[in-house]
Amino acid sequence: MPMPLSGLAQTLSNSVARVQAEIVDTQNQLAAGLKTLNPGQQGVVTRLSAQATGYEQTLSNITTAQSVISVGQSALSSIATIMTQMQALANQASSAGLNSTDRDSLQATFSSLATQVKNLGSSASVNGSNLLNGSSLSVTTGIDGSDSAQTTVNGVDIAALSTSLDLLKINASVDAPSVDVTSDVHQVDTLTFTAASTKDAAGSTYTLAGLKFTTNSAFALRSKTEQATDLAAAFNSFINDGTYTLGKGLFSGSSWAAIHAIYTDSTNTSGVLTFTRAASGDQTANSLVVGGSGGATAAGTIEHGDEAANQIDTISFNSGLTQGQSISVGGIIYTAQSTVAAEDIATDFYGFINSNAAPSYGTFSGLSYTAAHAKYDTVTAPTGTTLELTWKTAGVHTATVTQDDGVSNAKAAIDTIKSQLTTVSTGQATLSAAATGLTSQSTANTALKTGLTNTVNSIQNIDATAMQAKLQQLNNQQSIDYYLVSQMNTEAAAILSIFR
Repeated sequence: MPMPLSGLAQTLSNSVARVQAEIVDTQNQLAAGLKTLNPGQQGVVTRLSAQATGYEQTLSNITTAQSVISVGQSALSSIATIMTQMQALANQASSAGLNSTDRDSLQATFSSLATQVKNLGSSASVNGSNLLNGSSLSVTTGIDGSDSAQTTVNGVDIAALSTSLDLLKINASVDAPSVDVTSDVHQVDTLTFTAASTKDAAGSTYTLAGLKFTTNSAFALRSKTEQATDLAAAFNSFINDGTYTLGKGLFSGSSWAAIHAIYTDSTNTSGVLTFTRAASGDQTANSLVVGGSGGATAAGTIEHGDEAANQIDTISFNSGLTQGQSISVGGIIYTAQSTVAAEDIATDFYGFINSNAAPSYGTFSGLSYTAAHAKYDTVTAPTGTTLELTWKTAGVHTATVTQDDGVSNAKAAIDTIKSQLTTVSTGQATLSAAATGLTSQSTANTALKTGLTNTVNSIQNIDATAMQAKLQQLNNQQSIDYYLVSQMNTEAAAILSIFR
């Protein structure tokens, strides 16, 4: 049968080994500052640590986004200040008291400020992210991968805004249309001399519009046909240059200046005189009065010429218009509602004057359709940028075409800038709200990360004081175990000596 001491020895030996293992484990935990975890605990720590790391990354994302927003806000603030300066310049330019040089000077400053707006918009970038170029910024603020884990920050399209500002003018930037005038075709009268039934004697008189020709004896000697030819030649010579040297009679009554004020010139073709009227438009034909001491018979008749063609104004639009710019043709003012090409301006004028058609690209003011149509009788459909207007009344007219003097440009610029300032203000409010929202999200994520970290720490971090006490206890237990083993060995040696 086994000795009773052998079982006790084994027990003491196992205790020594166990205590030693616990001492080593406790020392390792103290050195690492971490507990020795079982698989279940380790799984929890791994999961919670991953979540805490995820929230740490969201905080980094939010910090980066806040930097982009901050740069955008700073740029928007500067842009708002510059645009306010531009609005002040436009107000100044809208004063009717300024001349073109003053407005040109203001325009130079105005354009420079518009360039600054453009540069601010393009330079508000952080690591390639720019909230002022019309794009948005997506920020991952959650860790579950859902749509709600993404926060979108909407930007402002300063590029489009600056393009609009670049197009604004506060001076007279529009070229006035050019105009070519085809004046009235002056009325032409014809006077045909025919042979009288009998020859006229010396002293016969022929009168045309107050100009009197009295024949002499040389005329009386001519045949009837020759007398008709002589009369035509006499009147043609005098009307053209105020002289008569053919020796068939004398002129009296109206002076050459007086008759020339009625007829600018004449031509004689086989006894037919063609007179061109000095005055434009339709004229009343002057009759040829025949009479005198010779008892002369009628030698010719005047025919009224065709009605004169009314003046035609040919308008060529030299350039297009941008929103708010205007031009005037004959008192008809056209103001563009958007950017419009020169040929479209011609088309709008044609439709308005011809049939009161609504313009496609602008508005009309000044003369009404009725007044415009009463002024211009016919309008030829435009050819490209050219429009032909025929006056309703005969005579020479003043064709007036004018450009915007800068006042309406400046007023249109004021309205546009006012609208664009609203866009900037809205953008500022949007970015401010986004920054506030991200700050709140950052605070929440920080709290979640802290909670997860604290939980992980509570699971895996050691209580150093308790561990030191445990180590001391284990060391004491080891000392006792070593003492008992020593005593056991002494007793065993004594027993063995008895049986020797």
